[in-house]
Amino acid sequence: MNKAIGELQLLDQLINEVRARITALQAIITEHEGALSFIEELLKSDSNMKILVPIGGGNYVHAEIIDKDKVEVSIGAGVIITKSPQEGKEIIEKRRETLLQAVQNYEQRLQQYLNRAEELRRVIEAISARLREREAQR
Repeated sequence: MNKAIGELQLLDQLINEVRARITALQAIITEHEGALSFIEELLKSDSNMKILVPIGGGNYVHAEIIDKDKVEVSIGAGVIITKSPQEGKEIIEKRRETLLQAVQNYEQRLQQYLNRAEELRRVIEAISARLREREAQR
């Protein structure tokens, strides 16, 4: 029973960690989808675009995009490259797909952990019930 309880405690920790990773990845996916949406609008726009740029703490400044032929795209490790909006969109879409696949993998792992945790709870409950029966018979 102690082994089952120990494994269940470990699984609970893993479940919480996987859920936190899924939440973090979903937030990153949302950011990527926002970037993709913005690039779509940029590609549709015929004139300069007026936008609000966040400067932190819920504060913004007004800005105007005058060069719509280039976007700066992060490729990781603090490295940013200049691409056309279409090329930037493609890079961001590929990254979003990779993130979506990672979420799917974590969700599968989470389901496995949840299934195993449920098995362990049933085992622990069955053992506990047997122990209560023995105590009641004494």
